[in-house]
Amino acid sequence: MIKWTCIIISCCALGSASVAEQTGVEALRSQGIYRLPYEDGTVVKVFDDFTSHRPRGRIDFFAIEGSQPYRVVAAAAGRVTAIQDSFHEQQSGRAAAECRNNYVWIEHANGEWTNYSHLARGSVSELAKLKIGDFVAAGAFIGNEAAVGCAMLDHVHFEVAVPDRRAPIDSGGFLLDNEGGKRERNPQFCNLPTGAVVKDGTYRAAAC
Repeated sequence: MIKWTCIIISCCALGSASVAEQTGVEALRSQGIYRLPYEDGTVVKVFDDFTSHRPRGRIDFFAIEGSQPYRVVAAAAGRVTAIQDSFHEQQSGRAAAECRNNYVWIEHANGEWTNYSHLARGSVSELAKLKIGDFVAAGAFIGNEAAVGCAMLDHVHFEVAVPDRRAPIDSGGFLLDNEGGKRERNPQFCNLPTGAVVKDGTYRAAAC
């Protein structure tokens, strides 16, 4: 059963800083500073960054070095607002409306939410033993990297967004009222020279 909740902490004011994207569209930087969403020491590569991802505004990471199965962790402290980890099928090439992705959404005190998609079946509720409403610390284990749903390879689809507090996501785990990626924020990560990741870049996960 798909489980999700609409409870959200009151949003703080959005940051005014923006960065010019290669598409010519400006995107707000995230209000928070996040860690890479993998266990410490895991080396990850960026398949698509905030600009190159289609639709824009998301990031696809895949692990290339570390202990397997690759463990996904919370990018910042927050409360679990949505979980789906009952699916097991890889559905590469299907339309988004037909995707049955596994995911976790975490709400943070600054009003931003983070999303971690394509996780392994049962790795959230059974291995990490998470349920909606749980508080997780930054770096806490939340599931294993996989290719469940619309995914070409094992990876983590990661995004930072400010949802509509009245109806944040749909039954598939996708943001509502997000035309053109207007609710997406360009994640700023600790321990990186520029704060942002880039397509084809390689990074080692570590605590902030």
